[in-house]
Amino acid sequence: MMAANQGDTRVLVFLRTCWRHIRHLRWVQMLLLGLILLLGFGVTGAFYDNYRDSVDTEKRNVRSSLERTTQLLSERIGQSVLLNNRSSIEQRLRLLETMPTIGVVVVANHQGDVLVRARKQDQTLVFADPTGPQSASGDTGFSGRFPALGYTSSIPFGTRTVGSITLRTDAPHVQASTDARFRQFLLESFVMWCVLGIFGGYLFIQTRFENRLRRQLHVDPVTGELSRFGFNERFRERDRFLHQALLLVDLYDMKAINAGHGLAIGDRILQIVARTLRATLGPRAAVARLDGDDFAIMIPATQWASVQQIGHAVTTALHAVRFDEIEELEKIKVCGGAVIVGPEDSLSQRLSEADLALKHAKQRDWGRIVCADAEFIAHSQSTGAFVTDLRIRQGLKTHEFEYHIQPIVNVGTGETLGYESLIRWNCEGEMRPPAIFLDRFREVMKDDEYYAYVVAMRRALTQQAARSGVGFLTFNIGLEDLNNLQDPDQFAYDFGADCPNGPEVIIEVTERGLPQHFGDDLTGLKTAWEELRSRHTTLALDDFGALESNLYRLRELDIEYVKIDKTLITAVTDDPKSRAIVRSIGMLCEALDIHVVAEGIETETLSETVLSLGIPIQQGFLLGRPQPPAHYFGGGN
Repeated sequence: MMAANQGDTRVLVFLRTCWRHIRHLRWVQMLLLGLILLLGFGVTGAFYDNYRDSVDTEKRNVRSSLERTTQLLSERIGQSVLLNNRSSIEQRLRLLETMPTIGVVVVANHQGDVLVRARKQDQTLVFADPTGPQSASGDTGFSGRFPALGYTSSIPFGTRTVGSITLRTDAPHVQASTDARFRQFLLESFVMWCVLGIFGGYLFIQTRFENRLRRQLHVDPVTGELSRFGFNERFRERDRFLHQALLLVDLYDMKAINAGHGLAIGDRILQIVARTLRATLGPRAAVARLDGDDFAIMIPATQWASVQQIGHAVTTALHAVRFDEIEELEKIKVCGGAVIVGPEDSLSQRLSEADLALKHAKQRDWGRIVCADAEFIAHSQSTGAFVTDLRIRQGLKTHEFEYHIQPIVNVGTGETLGYESLIRWNCEGEMRPPAIFLDRFREVMKDDEYYAYVVAMRRALTQQAARSGVGFLTFNIGLEDLNNLQDPDQFAYDFGADCPNGPEVIIEVTERGLPQHFGDDLTGLKTAWEELRSRHTTLALDDFGALESNLYRLRELDIEYVKIDKTLITAVTDDPKSRAIVRSIGMLCEALDIHVVAEGIETETLSETVLSLGIPIQQGFLLGRPQPPAHYFGGGN
């Protein structure tokens, strides 16, 4: 009884194990498993039907053989039975030695006395003592059950019935044939199930390996919370049904802690932080470690007030943590960014917004959670925080970018001398200023495929200016790009300087970038400019007078235009020092044979003041705002 119970327990354990593995199968694997079982049972059924058909065929063949043979012999031995000629009967019965299914033969006369009785041994009939009555009742037809089947037939001679003959099958031989067919069925089924079992076993092994790997990928090995992969998998778009607060939390100076105290201490801090977050937020929250010291929290919330409370609870709890292992670390500093994620929202987009809020907190206010609400997002969009390289590439391909031009005027004579080319982005019906996208735009231009779009825009503008008789066009260029262009012919082509009867092309190099790329040694820039310059191209120094101005550059570089920065120009109406500086720059550039352009002229008073300081060439909204080329070229200069 105990052995039976133990056997039942083992079966239940086996079934539970199988069910546990089956539950972890993905739908494709479940489908494959179902197909395997369906195929296995279907083929087994086909094998069994084939076995049953073969057994039925064997039965029919045996019955038919008994009936035909018995009738044949009864016709041949009629006279011998009438004459009781046993030797003749035995000779006729030798035919049965060629028939393996016949095992016993009995011949009797019409009185029921057995004349001949024989049993087959090793395919040879062995005749026995015929004495004794016939075991059968004398009724003709079949008797017994397969495989021990018999058939009795009367023996006619003329119109008389002179006796009877009974044939019985060789039951062991027939049964052996049936057993062989059954063994074949078992063997075929066994082989088939072995093949399917191997495939199913591989499926289970693969599933177990995938589940183990998936668990390892889902769980962060240091904190035991979700990993980045696990976080993304858990909160995929199709799996979210509630509004939730998403918080990104960053720990202050973890790299220094790891470097100064070792990775073991750093891991210990991460574990304590993870436990603190879990204890503070409870079971409803999902905590994930995204990177070295970045944590993500997802918890149900619908109102910004709730998000702020959650953020305050997180920062308060982490600030209260003490670390005995590090004497210098009294408390840990954290900051973060938070958003509300709806069921239909893009998780990657919300992560980007939360990350932007986190960066804002790092730059301005360590110790608090910044909420990326509508006001924050609007401000960030206005500064180009969400502009991506991909979006700019798409804009170039769909011709969303275009050049606008702003006139540069000699206010003393009223003549428009030329135009500055300014890139603009017509994005979704809104004209976006360069401050939003220019940094990303310059990065995209490093790709030759997309730089070709910009070259095409420049050349189209230059050709348009040539048809309108424009004196010059100015283009802004990054110093790193200028330093990389080593082919003068290609340089002239890229800026349209090779256009017949075209305007003079002026390349504006900003003062703000010179120290970063060249420092005080301008040899590289001078060499690059000498190689690139053609008779149609001149160099202008932009943003002069702002931040990093250096008179050494005026001496070393072959500059033909200096554009005084707007911040210095706008101050001349109220600040005597600014007026003195601007007048001095004008006089200095006149002595060096350098043209001076005053930027940022927006009022009549400012224009007149700058003109009185000896600078007639001016640029600004007063003289013309940046507009599409047709606005100025269509009306002439």
